[in-house]
Amino acid sequence: MGWTEASTIQRSLLEWAEEAGWDRVMGDELPRDEHDVIIEEWAREALLALNPELVDDPESADLVVHEVNQVILDAQNGLVAANERLTVMLRGDHSFPTIDGKHVPRRLIDFDDLDNNRFTVADEVTVGGAVKLRRFDVVYYVNGFPLVVAETKTPVKHTVSWVNAAKDIYDVYEEEYPNFFATNVFNLATEGLEFRMAPIRAVPDPDSEIWAPWGSTEDDPKKVTGPARVERAARLLLRPETVLPILKDLVMFRHARDASEVDVKFLPRYPQFEAALAIHAKVLAGRPGGLIWHHQGSGKTELMAFAAARLLRDDAVTAKFGGAPTVIVIADRKDLVRQTAEMFETAGMPRMIVPGNRRELHALLRSGEPGVVITTVHKFAEAGHLNDRSNIVVLVDEAHRSQQGKFGDAWRAAVPNAKFFGATGTAIEDKDRSTFKLFGDPDDPDFVMSRYTPEQSIADGFTKPIIVEGRSVGFSLDKEALDEAFDELAAEEELDEEEKVYLSGKASHIETILSNPERVAAVCADIVDHFLTFVAPLGQKAQVVAYNQSLVVAYVGAIEVELERRSAMMLDGRMREVGAVMHVADSKDTPKEYKKFLLTPTQEESLKRRFKKVDDPLSFIVVTAKWMTGFNAPIEGVLYLDKPAKDANLFQTITRPNRPWKNPVTGQRKDYGRVVDYIGLAKAIGNAIAGPRAKADEEDELNVTDASKLAGKFVTDLTRVLYLFNGIDTTDSSFESLAEAHERIPEGSTERTEFVESYVALQTVWEFLDPNPMLQPFKQQYFWLAKVYESIRPKDISKAFLWIRLGAKTTELIYGHMSDVKVKSMRSKTVTLDAAGLALVKRIAEQLRLPEPDSPETKEGSVYQEVLDSIEARLKRRINDNDSPVYKSLAERIEKLRAKAIENVEDSLAFLEEALRIAQDVVAADRAAAAGDEDALEKLLDPRSGALTQIVEENTPSGLHKIVPDLVFRIDSIVIEVIYTGWTESDSGDKHVRRELRSVLKEYGLPIKGQLFDKTYEYVRENY
Repeated sequence: MGWTEASTIQRSLLEWAEEAGWDRVMGDELPRDEHDVIIEEWAREALLALNPELVDDPESADLVVHEVNQVILDAQNGLVAANERLTVMLRGDHSFPTIDGKHVPRRLIDFDDLDNNRFTVADEVTVGGAVKLRRFDVVYYVNGFPLVVAETKTPVKHTVSWVNAAKDIYDVYEEEYPNFFATNVFNLATEGLEFRMAPIRAVPDPDSEIWAPWGSTEDDPKKVTGPARVERAARLLLRPETVLPILKDLVMFRHARDASEVDVKFLPRYPQFEAALAIHAKVLAGRPGGLIWHHQGSGKTELMAFAAARLLRDDAVTAKFGGAPTVIVIADRKDLVRQTAEMFETAGMPRMIVPGNRRELHALLRSGEPGVVITTVHKFAEAGHLNDRSNIVVLVDEAHRSQQGKFGDAWRAAVPNAKFFGATGTAIEDKDRSTFKLFGDPDDPDFVMSRYTPEQSIADGFTKPIIVEGRSVGFSLDKEALDEAFDELAAEEELDEEEKVYLSGKASHIETILSNPERVAAVCADIVDHFLTFVAPLGQKAQVVAYNQSLVVAYVGAIEVELERRSAMMLDGRMREVGAVMHVADSKDTPKEYKKFLLTPTQEESLKRRFKKVDDPLSFIVVTAKWMTGFNAPIEGVLYLDKPAKDANLFQTITRPNRPWKNPVTGQRKDYGRVVDYIGLAKAIGNAIAGPRAKADEEDELNVTDASKLAGKFVTDLTRVLYLFNGIDTTDSSFESLAEAHERIPEGSTERTEFVESYVALQTVWEFLDPNPMLQPFKQQYFWLAKVYESIRPKDISKAFLWIRLGAKTTELIYGHMSDVKVKSMRSKTVTLDAAGLALVKRIAEQLRLPEPDSPETKEGSVYQEVLDSIEARLKRRINDNDSPVYKSLAERIEKLRAKAIENVEDSLAFLEEALRIAQDVVAADRAAAAGDEDALEKLLDPRSGALTQIVEENTPSGLHKIVPDLVFRIDSIVIEVIYTGWTESDSGDKHVRRELRSVLKEYGLPIKGQLFDKTYEYVRENY
């Protein structure tokens, strides 16, 4: 028996679920009808058990079940909105009406004692009643409510991945049966090699952050991979102890602010889940706090929102401290407070306040009012003692910065009995400061309660690796002439020795070197050249870090000059622009050239929004301190660094480009972030990456790589791939060379798997580095491998996203070329059959050994559907007994035929002729299946390809038959793409088809003129 999803990952999910405490039931044994969403019998049992007052009030119980079902039905009008309402109900936060007109909260799930719930996992759960019958692979029910839907795929096909499973959920199941997902907590997609979870209405994407992996921060991403990672993730996530806390506290919704947005549900990633639960546990245990050390860009602000929500919703926290808690979220900059408040607001955080000034904050904390307070550290200045309550929890963002020293002392003195939790991506440990000792709990290993490393974040796809490109900015200096000129100046001005030392010290300062106009011009020319070559084609933006404000101004001017000189324009013809962000004092002493960069908070926010838009010409932002940290713009692809920095500040600066990003226009992704170093900080960058507590044997290769090392890795990997084709002349572009290459990597072999995986990795590095001169000696060999890859390229998920990527543009093109559109009435799509048509109907009946359909004169309009229904009825029986793709292909042909309009006798005859061909193929498929003739079945998959195969085999050089199936498939697929109705009557259409045919033959090294081309074209013209 072959490996299928049912025999591999689907079966494993069920076994792991049983081990985790779920009762396993076959889908068809569930006490439900096919159209039911909840298992009402179980839901009612839980309702009465958890709300015993309803036992004697069955009518009020009916009202609860009725309201739940009404919201489930309303999912047809908006799934996310219905899901939010049901999330509130399942949490027990909703008040249901009683029969006597009151409104009372009801519990549907016991979150305190999990043993009081019914946990059931079922496979092959059938749902019907909307479009067609669907079967969900695995469904996890709690008290009869379907909380998790898992879609599985086979792990042994290149053409199938977890993305195909996610697309089934998003494009089919949620579209056809939104009601079934109304109570959903999350969905799963896996083929056994990768495991992803996501909320409802999450767009599937190969590199999606929303379809996120699950795991544990305790695992080594280099060791726990593939099937082992899938099992680990499933065992951790798919257990009641994880699913129910997510439902109760960690599901959040962002509501659309205008017509351009939609409501969105979002869920925690596993490091956020772990840390939020750890914070909650420490508060209940009365511990003083803890340190969360998570990599930059991995979602620490969202983590604080999840933690705050769990603390505020938990009755146990209120009971322990005798009152609801106050959660104070502290940032060290106003813009970070604003960003955090926006995040908490969109998360639907209850009772959130952002004090406008110190007095408002101090009064609020003295009052002891529960809820979330978001503020800057500076508002605690001169606060003194404000409150002794022990149910105050302080969550400190960017805990390594100004939370230390006098500001840190101020807020600790203001709420001395609070629990203090610090979140940082760059913990500090030096002789003056220690983030570990300031926030760390001595009970935690190495004073860290939660650690999520850069390696883990990159392996999970939440952040991208950083590639550092070094630059040497040299200059010549005639030291003797300089010393002589300086001595002349000192004598002229009658300077004493102390004044001479002072002047020479100032002159030799780095600012003097960096401010040299020639250096500024040279660096900015290199920046623009690099940007236009490597970054702009990807649609990404750039950040430039300059030494001080005067250099910010100088760089803006120099970059503008370079952009103008090169006529650097966007695709729409607008010139690319440069902006700057820096602290500018609004005073009479501020230099005039600085004041043009004086921005209000609103203007600065507007600049951020412009920078984040792919179609906005604002391409560069030059900074010196602002936006070096705490600025999240995934579109930033490169950071040009021309300012000395070290340790935490350097680490935060160079991780600005590490956020994942997908170009919304082209669909191209960011594979790496770039840092171009003009200051010579390679060693400092390495130290910053390593961090204060990195182990001696810990590698940083996942986190930061020199561009030259990446080129070296490319060459090494290229050599390894070429070894698969050892002895083949890669300069030979003939059909024979390609055929020989195919023989080295036969379909289904480990060699082909190795080639596909290795080539895709090579391609990623090539596209990042090209046009690096180091690659040029290997260009020919790489392009030869590319040709081999294209000839066997797995029919993967890329085509599935082609319409998503280019559909809008294609549609726009079509609309733009439509004219003279008229609407005319159509009397009927049904025409009466003539004698020829009746003869065809009889032949179809004879083929299938069916009674002849009623005469069209007596049942007008039904004959065509009767014919197809007859064929389809036979097909369905075969599909149930035989999983051959031939029958599915025949079913697809019927669906296409069903959609054809019939307006005249000619249409009806063409319809019935095609129906007869399908009927004949159904009978032929039955015979081939019964005889076990796989070759015959293969030809029936696409009879046109079968005929093409014969033509190509008869007209290609001997000994090359092994590559014929690939060639035939390429001809067939390309022709289908380029033809259109009436192409044979159009000169341009005919030329297009001829051109594409020649292109395919040329690609395989075959002659583009002669018998092979003529016969292939003749067959295409007759049959397509």
